Amino acid sequence: MNKAVVLPVPSAGGFTLLELMIALGLASLVFGMMVDFFMTLTRLSVTQNAAAEAQHSARAGVEYVIHDLCMAGLDPYQTADAGIEEISPTGSKLRFTADRCDQPINSSGCDKPSPDGDLNDQSEEVTYQYDSERRSLRRCFYESDPNRETCVNLIDRVAPNPGGTPLFTFLDSENDPVTENLLRERIRSVVFTLTIEEPAGLRKTTARTYSSRVRLRNIGL
Repeated sequence: MNKAVVLPVPSAGGFTLLELMIALGLASLVFGMMVDFFMTLTRLSVTQNAAAEAQHSARAGVEYVIHDLCMAGLDPYQTADAGIEEISPTGSKLRFTADRCDQPINSSGCDKPSPDGDLNDQSEEVTYQYDSERRSLRRCFYESDPNRETCVNLIDRVAPNPGGTPLFTFLDSENDPVTENLLRERIRSVVFTLTIEEPAGLRKTTARTYSSRVRLRNIGL
């Protein structure tokens, strides 16, 4: 006598609990990988943008200061006694004069050099100094005279240079460093090195350093 074969009845309830757990586990894994991928892309984008901004700021800052330094010692009438007035041994400060204007102090200044034989006009005594508290490079006019001194933060987010390189490196005609203020008359060129830090997200920063050398063409003539 043949026995009847009982076939399993297909479940009408859909997926089993085990299948659902496996599916959810796989979905969570894929979702986690996608989130990690997009977070990595975001971090890279933020870092690259910060690096580009830091590089742009450093380069623009250096070019501005170098352009200003080219005027140091301008004294076409040989009556103003313009030149390097003060340097710091650490290379964090430089003060110079230039007979480049004939407009009164606190005026709009001169668009083009217009010497008049003295140093009593707008922008004719300039000081660059690193402010470690503000982490900025300050530009001052007539810093030697408290009654006429005016200062601004020219460049912000200034960081120490790699390897302890000074902000200003002063060199004589033989390219030997000059660090003593009393020997400042020997200076013939200046290397300006600037490092800028920019925020790069998650409390991180990125830094870029830019450096340039300028020959003081109006000094030692």
